Amino acid sequence: MTRDADAGVGERERTLVWWALGVAVSSRLFIFLIGFLARSTLPIRHPHLTVVAQPSVLYHGAVGRLLDGWTSYDAAWYLNIAQHGYAHPRSEAFFPLYPLLVHLLGSTGMGYTPAGIVISLACFVAAAMLLYRLTADVLGARAALWTVVFLSIAPTSFFFQAIYTESLFLLVSVALCFFAQRRQWLLAGLMGLLATLTRSTGVVLAVPLALFYLQSVDWQWRRIRAGILSALLVPCGLAIYMVYLWNARDNPLVFARIEHTWGRHFALPYVTVWNGLRDGYLGAAHVVAHDGFSHLSVRLWQNNAGITSLMNLVALVIAAALIAFGWRRLAAPYTAYAVLALIFLLSNPAARQPLMSLPRFALVVFPLFMALAACTERRPLIRALVVGVCLVGLAWLTARFVLFVSVA
Repeated sequence: MTRDADAGVGERERTLVWWALGVAVSSRLFIFLIGFLARSTLPIRHPHLTVVAQPSVLYHGAVGRLLDGWTSYDAAWYLNIAQHGYAHPRSEAFFPLYPLLVHLLGSTGMGYTPAGIVISLACFVAAAMLLYRLTADVLGARAALWTVVFLSIAPTSFFFQAIYTESLFLLVSVALCFFAQRRQWLLAGLMGLLATLTRSTGVVLAVPLALFYLQSVDWQWRRIRAGILSALLVPCGLAIYMVYLWNARDNPLVFARIEHTWGRHFALPYVTVWNGLRDGYLGAAHVVAHDGFSHLSVRLWQNNAGITSLMNLVALVIAAALIAFGWRRLAAPYTAYAVLALIFLLSNPAARQPLMSLPRFALVVFPLFMALAACTERRPLIRALVVGVCLVGLAWLTARFVLFVSVA
């Protein structure tokens, strides 16, 4: 390739970087707009869901319509921990890194709700840019751009600016793979440690990190050196939190016990899949037979177990299909991460809805979006269809979330 050709390729790649940044930022503005309009025009169904958070984190008027919608459900727990530590019963189920960051920024005078939103937004934009660079090395610049596009407009991507751990966990997990791909093993291991301080699912990142190392030595066991030990840093974040719980609560596994009281339990993945299929089918049948299509438009804005179960099942099918496709296009560490993350989720089902929250938990499994970008690379019509469906789903679920209606 000539020098002029190299310069042309470099210029196109720099242009695509700016496009990726524009998509990441504009998608956040779109979500804020949808949330603001929803809270300005539609009734709030369950305002009591912010009861765990103190009134000091809530606002009124236009500012309240812009910010308060992001304080519901688990966000209220994180805000409470940021203000008062683990004083509230059962708050130990939520891991400490994210609320610690919210506390540090919120106590400067900014306020805890704005601090949580700013942290989530900053982590998401950083994660999107890092994911672009990571994917460009694996699949090329254009696929990297579309990976960021699909991630930014995924129907549940509003969680990336809510006061939730999604953005932070995405950032550290992408960073782990980014540093591992560049053979910076210590930094990769430290990112894994931060991941397990953010949520328990981070432990599965030890496997792709080890696979990255083995790949770097051409899978030759005799060439293994101390770098492989970086994978051992990943569960250290979980160990740190367990030591804290041991000292504070005399039970290092209190977070797991709380999850059990909330209906989460261990199950073999295939059992969860079967129960999820049945739950999704019954949910769809309930929506059609009980409500009828004439009332469906009303139910779309209300809590409805049938609709939620169906969404969870659709998310599982899509995730499984993307893993199957990515098996051929992505390196072993990425596929392993996607498979193990899904197995982890399926091993911890909820009693009422086996696949509950799967659309949110799968959101941070970024190899799925890499696979989607590769899958639609030569299929522009399918790509356009995916974008359209995602934007409609994103607007709908964002409105439901800020109105405190269950989305997953």
